[in-house]
Amino acid sequence: MFSDDYPVMHERLESLARDMRGAYDSLRQKARDARAKDPGIVMKVQKAQLDISVGAVDGGLLAGRMHGADIVMARAAGVIFKYQNSRLETHSYHPSKNPPPEFEVRDSLEEHEALAFRSLIRLKHELSCAISLIETYRPQLMLMDGSLLPLPADRPAEDSSLRPLYEEVLGLFSKLFSASSAGGCLLCGVIKDSRSKKLSKELGAGCTDTVLCGFLLEEGERTKELGYFEGKAPNKDVGSLGERIKVFYIRPSKNDLPLRVEVLGGDVANAASLILTLSSISENFAYPAVLIEADMRAALDPAELERIESSLSALSGLRPLRRNSRPFR
Repeated sequence: MFSDDYPVMHERLESLARDMRGAYDSLRQKARDARAKDPGIVMKVQKAQLDISVGAVDGGLLAGRMHGADIVMARAAGVIFKYQNSRLETHSYHPSKNPPPEFEVRDSLEEHEALAFRSLIRLKHELSCAISLIETYRPQLMLMDGSLLPLPADRPAEDSSLRPLYEEVLGLFSKLFSASSAGGCLLCGVIKDSRSKKLSKELGAGCTDTVLCGFLLEEGERTKELGYFEGKAPNKDVGSLGERIKVFYIRPSKNDLPLRVEVLGGDVANAASLILTLSSISENFAYPAVLIEADMRAALDPAELERIESSLSALSGLRPLRRNSRPFR
């Protein structure tokens, strides 16, 4: 499409395409070699008979900036699917089908702090919703969209104004782990596009684990279980919590990339069997149906944030900044 008007760009794209094909051929061979050298690195997973109550939580978030203040609108939605004889019998929503969003404002945050602020607010809402859902409905399996611990980028500096929020989120993770254990609930975090490179580094590949496992795993297979951290815990805040988490990658569908699954406790085989069954609903999109529903319930309309910003402008008497109202790009 660029050959006539942009010959240099066309040549560059062809070169990049050749590089990508070469890299993928190399990964394919590394995956074959790894399986041949250590057959135990992958294993077949059997689908489960579903007679189970499954909870799931996801969060929706919108963010904006107004006169130096960062505005975040967020909500979390919980869904409960009850299966009998592998058929969905009933479903419920927590706290409701369309929970109202909440918003928070922080002033004078640096750019990296603003990103951490958004992530921490999302986690705060999701964790609070998940704890309440477990205590109310007592599901046998609880699925979170994302990791079971905050990411390194979520950790603010010791002297940051976000530090109390971060400590609150860590406390909610600990409370979620306790609620799951006390309720006999298997807790799993499901990640679609993980950037972790733990397994990739072990096998000498220069890509993410998700990409590598796209070549390593066949449909219905998973990797061996891994520890949460690549080496030592990056900080003491999450070290003790991370020691309780096991990780594996699983491929529910041949036409979609594998999922990263984090499991609280040691019941990896049961978790893998359940995740495989719950995610095998489409050849092209492998993800648990209950999490898909939670995602749709949590999604926010950008117009809602615009209304909040308009109301703040009207109530404060501050006019929109020049860059937000320019008539040209």
